Amino acid sequence: MRPLTRPVLAAVLLAAVMPLTSARAATRTPPTIAGPILNLDSTQFFFEHSAAEMNGETVDAYIDLVARSGIRTFITCVNAQKANYASRVWEHDWSGYDPKGPDDQPVLRYLAPGAIAMTRHRLEAAKRLADEGINLHARMLARCRQQGIGAWVSVRMNDLHDCLLEDSSLLSTFYKAHRAAGQLRAPYRGGAWWADRGLDWEQPDVQEHYFQLVTEQLDTLDLDGLELDWMRFVFHFRPGHELEGGRIITAWMRRVRTACDQAAVRRGHPVLLGVRVPSRPETARRCGLDGAAWAREGLVDLVVPTPFWATTDFDMPMTEWQRLLAGTGARLAGGIEIRYQPVPNGPAVMMSPELTVGAALPVLHDGADLVYLFNYDPLPLERMTTANGKTPLWSAKSLGTVFHALQSEAALAAQPRLHAVTFHDIRAPGEPADNPLPATDTRQDFQWPPGCAIRIATGPKPAGRAAELRIEYDAATVGSEKLRVFVNSTECPATPGGHGPGRTYPVPNAVLQDEAQVVEVVSAPEASYHIVRLELFIPGAN
Repeated sequence: MRPLTRPVLAAVLLAAVMPLTSARAATRTPPTIAGPILNLDSTQFFFEHSAAEMNGETVDAYIDLVARSGIRTFITCVNAQKANYASRVWEHDWSGYDPKGPDDQPVLRYLAPGAIAMTRHRLEAAKRLADEGINLHARMLARCRQQGIGAWVSVRMNDLHDCLLEDSSLLSTFYKAHRAAGQLRAPYRGGAWWADRGLDWEQPDVQEHYFQLVTEQLDTLDLDGLELDWMRFVFHFRPGHELEGGRIITAWMRRVRTACDQAAVRRGHPVLLGVRVPSRPETARRCGLDGAAWAREGLVDLVVPTPFWATTDFDMPMTEWQRLLAGTGARLAGGIEIRYQPVPNGPAVMMSPELTVGAALPVLHDGADLVYLFNYDPLPLERMTTANGKTPLWSAKSLGTVFHALQSEAALAAQPRLHAVTFHDIRAPGEPADNPLPATDTRQDFQWPPGCAIRIATGPKPAGRAAELRIEYDAATVGSEKLRVFVNSTECPATPGGHGPGRTYPVPNAVLQDEAQVVEVVSAPEASYHIVRLELFIPGAN
């Protein structure tokens, strides 16, 4: 028998990693992915560093910081509407920008005045790195390997930053041509809402446009995994066409899976495929983003249910996702955002270390394999402050403590944590709102006495530690001191002397349950309430 030639050997290897999708799904074993995972925004690195700092050593130092912080898989994002490196298949961020030109050149003219200097800083930093002959992502991935952390890239599938502007450095020629031709997701409604301005994934040229960018990553980068970020920006089809659109995306995903398998042969190691999808399985399916079905077909190795942007979702149905992914071999990660907003369109703050632990612990406790952080960039996190502008929200110490603790449920459970009630910030077209807050005593039906009941996900019951329920009432509340508050059917009187919009209610450890707590607020004569924030604080184990 003649020895196999190199082309024949490659074909044999390719066949070995490309079985029928049904067989792949039946035989796959869970891939090796370590958590926590960190996704780096497509622009953040260039906002944080000047053009004068752009060199390979600066890139290496950033990855070194990520590794020291406790991140075990790093995902670098390669694009918004343009590529942020010198792509051969897409235009790059600084295309159309003249570094010596005025502030009213087309890609700057429509920006808010305060954004022009920052935009020029970003574009000049990105251009300088490319002029130095450095591909940001190739350099980052190589350094990740030296540091022993997972090296992935992310492709945003329909980014819409600045889509309501006439022009911007973030708007691609491809996008503007589709907009001018009336070929966006829902142009017939005038495009007054950002989601209407998305590219329409029913169109073959849109699918091909993104496939070219995906294959460039697989052809040019030695990566451990490729992420398709369907949450930037979620809506890809005309309202009412999402289920049909889901079949289009699934067919497209098969092409990407094949390309990943081919890249694995070339590289000599697995090239995994991950997706970010809406936090609830049925919402994801109704948006055409059926991550569970993709896993069952063997198309994906990592599924990341996540909110969109407005707020971290403190009550994602990880148990249900775990059931849907059982036997597929796909890993499950819960996405944690950097923004905390209890009430839709209400005040928002950045996530604190305690809130981050409070959001992540139920993710692991309820069945996810990993925690996934979005926009938790270590450099700016250390610069965030509380509302008074004095006390650091994060520090290098707290960042390292929390990020390392995110590696396991046991480590997280020992940290001080703040569990909160928020809302699902993505609904498929036609899905009704189900926001827990604001909550009022007008919620009266046959299931509950006058008042309301709110579920707060908390993960494992703390050993030997009491808790503190914190409720913020708005100005419409009358007689908050007369309200009765129950946690898991046990009345918990307020701390004496409380006043103002917030009141605290000590909760004995014996009252607490595993996984979640049910809080009931019952009105009293001459009292009414309007709850705009509800949190449960549990101190650390030490």
